[in-house]
Amino acid sequence: MVSQAAPRAAGPGRSTEIAGFRVVEGRHAGGSAIPWHVHDGPTICFVLRGRFLEGFRGHTIDCEPAMLKVTPAGERHYNRFDWGDTQGLMVEVSRERYGTLQPHAAVLDQLVHMRGGVPAVLALRIHRELTAVDTAAPLAMEGLLLELIASISRRRGSRHGAVPRWVRDAQEILRARLADGVPLAELASLVGAHPVTLTRAFRRSFGCSVGEYLRRLRIERAVDRLARSDVPLAQIALEAGFADQSHFSNLFRRRTGMSPSSYRRSVRGAARG
Repeated sequence: MVSQAAPRAAGPGRSTEIAGFRVVEGRHAGGSAIPWHVHDGPTICFVLRGRFLEGFRGHTIDCEPAMLKVTPAGERHYNRFDWGDTQGLMVEVSRERYGTLQPHAAVLDQLVHMRGGVPAVLALRIHRELTAVDTAAPLAMEGLLLELIASISRRRGSRHGAVPRWVRDAQEILRARLADGVPLAELASLVGAHPVTLTRAFRRSFGCSVGEYLRRLRIERAVDRLARSDVPLAQIALEAGFADQSHFSNLFRRRTGMSPSSYRRSVRGAARG
C-alpha cells in the first residue's frame, strides 16, 4: 500500500507560517481518524486537550495531554480519535528550514515521545503566541520554536554520539538523589572518575555542567508534579530539592518563561477540557 500525503488538521484552528515553520492548532472530532500517511518534513506535535491513539509500524502510542512527540519526515503513521474531541499543536518543519538546523537538531530525525518537562512548557508558550494578536508574536514564536527543538534535544540525550556507561550511571545517581543532591567529588568517586573528567564528559555529552544538569532534572520533576497533582507549590519545591518555594518559583520562571502556578492552570485545564 502506498502512503498518502498527510491531511491537514480537521476543524477550525489558528495557523501561521514563520521562517520555515508552519504552526497549526489542530482540532479533531471524537470518533474520527486520519489514515496511514506521511509528512514531507519533520513534525512536532503537542497534545493540548483530549486523548488519541497514534500507530506506527509494529506499535501504537497512547497520546495524552502534555505529551510531545517528534515524527521524522517520511515516517508512516495513522491517528484514531476514539476517546472524544482532541486539540493539539502541530509544528511542521519545511525541508529548507530543516536543512539550516542540521547538524544541531538531529533529534528531528528520531521518533520521540515524551511527557511534561521543559518542552511541554515551551509548547504551551508557543500556543499562547499563536493566539496573540500583537506584531511581536511571530518573532517570539520563532525564538520559542528553536528553543523547543534545543530543549527536546537536551532532554533526549547526548549531543555527540553515545554517552559512556559511567556517565549514564552518574545520571541515574543524580535522579535518585534529586532532593538532597550529591557533591561533585562524591558523584565522581561513585562512578570511578576524577571530578574534572566527569565535568568534561557531562559538558561534552549534554552541553552543560553537572550542576546545571541537576537543576534541569529538578525543574522537570517539578513540571511533572505540577501537571499530575494538586500538591502545594511549597511541597513540590522541597521534593524537587529547591531551598524554598521562592527559589523554586524564580528559577522555574527564568527557565520556562511561566510561573509554576500559570503552568499548572494551563496544563490541568487542558487535561480537563
